Amino acid sequence: MSQLMAGVAFANITPPVGMLMSGYAARKTPAIGTHDELYTVVLYLTDGITDAALVTADLLDTGASGTARIRRACVAASMVPPKNILVACSHTHGGPQTGLYDDPGDRLRQAYSTVVIHKMAGALSEAKRNAVPVCVGHGRQDCSFGINRRERGSDGNIGIGVNPEGPNAPFTDVIRLDRLDTRKPLALVFSYAAHGTTLVNDNLLYTADYPGRAKSMIEQQFPTALALFVAGCSGDINPYPRGNYERWEQHGKQLGCAAVQAALDIENMVEDARVAVARHEFALQLESPPSLDEARKRMVEARDAADKEWEKIGQEMGSKIVYDKKLLQWHTARTLQDAEDLVEALERGKTDFTIPVETQALAIGDCAIVGMPGEIFVR
Repeated sequence: MSQLMAGVAFANITPPVGMLMSGYAARKTPAIGTHDELYTVVLYLTDGITDAALVTADLLDTGASGTARIRRACVAASMVPPKNILVACSHTHGGPQTGLYDDPGDRLRQAYSTVVIHKMAGALSEAKRNAVPVCVGHGRQDCSFGINRRERGSDGNIGIGVNPEGPNAPFTDVIRLDRLDTRKPLALVFSYAAHGTTLVNDNLLYTADYPGRAKSMIEQQFPTALALFVAGCSGDINPYPRGNYERWEQHGKQLGCAAVQAALDIENMVEDARVAVARHEFALQLESPPSLDEARKRMVEARDAADKEWEKIGQEMGSKIVYDKKLLQWHTARTLQDAEDLVEALERGKTDFTIPVETQALAIGDCAIVGMPGEIFVR
């Protein structure tokens, strides 16, 4: 088998101050500064037969269209096949809104997104150019500041809260790649299952949240390496406790220490690991839609609710302003948009409602990184 080779590179993707932030619908005010820098870190891998790449970023998410744009730019820069490029965002709620999702947004958002895409592609090109022979190993270490957030209220309904008895994944998984020439770490890929929500909606500073602090700590302990964070199955997990930058420091250090310990405990380092990639596109079936009459009724109710909220917004602002769904509460705006989209689809005669998704696996020897869309519950 051919020798495993790897390269790693990074680029700063911190946006200009003044962009709207992502992750909290209640946060309507643009960012006023930067607490810690945002980065994209890219890993290139080849076994002489298969080329692959892991593109990570300190961003909330990217939709199918944004992922496709990233892959096209990366292919042009590196010739790595698009199906072999896995894109993974950290899911920080302290980053900017981007045009990497379905809504391209304003000109600033579009410009920033274009720059980010080209920085990712440039980092992959650099990583490929600097690839060297490596050996690889993987380990796991306990880490337990994540807590299930699906709390059952006294009325029996489930809401976002704190559920210590709920499912959890109290550990970090680590893949370590060492250079063969120096036997020193080149890259450490680590994962943890918790939302990037240590900071809450009153935070107006850009931050990579706890994964960013963990990465910097890992790199302090392994100065020859770059750290890449990939989010675990954190759809129903929040960091705990949360709410300020003291907690950011605490959680980042906890995860960083755990990842460093896991990396130090790895004893079996393999030189001839195979690289393999699999990708599958499919459709998730949605529930059967209501009748057109029922859908129209729901749309009228959603518009009434939005109008009442909009009237309240106008009273609070004390002036006449142009109607803008972005100023509505997230649930109100989303309910209205969904209701209008449903009526429009039913009027066109649509009957089959699905969501197109993909899942992907990037294997390095006997260890694989599996990419799944959306916020996957740990359970």
